[in-house]
Amino acid sequence: MARKTVDDKMEDINLMPIMNLLCLLIPFLLLSAQFIQIGIILVDTPRKGRAKKNKDNKESKALGLVVDITQEGYYISTKKGSACPERKNNGQPCLSVTHSAGKKLYPSAALRKFIYTKYYKPFYKQNKNPEAQMFTDWRKVTVRPQDQIPYETVIETLDATRELPPEAKGEIDGLSGSLACVFKKPQGKKDWELSGACMFPLASLGR
Repeated sequence: MARKTVDDKMEDINLMPIMNLLCLLIPFLLLSAQFIQIGIILVDTPRKGRAKKNKDNKESKALGLVVDITQEGYYISTKKGSACPERKNNGQPCLSVTHSAGKKLYPSAALRKFIYTKYYKPFYKQNKNPEAQMFTDWRKVTVRPQDQIPYETVIETLDATRELPPEAKGEIDGLSGSLACVFKKPQGKKDWELSGACMFPLASLGR
């Protein structure tokens, strides 16, 4: 009896349907992608330098704005002393934290308004003119968080010192559009530049 032989041949896999499917999915993927603009917060560490004993340094003035983040709230001070001397004498911060659902809430919006009303609004015109600059460290602030302060709280504090409050649109000359203050890196340039409405964007982190 004759036996029939079956030839087992390996055929190539047809990849055309899969390739067609991928070609259709790529445009949908690009259309659904969200293109975001990346920004950074530039911070520095405080530096101590030797002051030169001359007339220029005697006549120069520094604001020395400092925001301390503690477990109780915000302590705000300058080289002249505490911004809230009465509250500090009573052992209270300038702006106290509140509690909600067992979490501490730091009043970043109140901090922004406080700094704007007390330190930025009264002096921004003088410091806008380089020849009549009132403070040598204008637009600079030092933020000093205590240990175990959440990272999100530090970022909220930095944002509060950088960006102007909403009421600034009606009080600051020539201020319009967005109040966001960010560092951007223009195309073709190596250095980051400030963009937007900025209050005290040059921040230093200390302890």
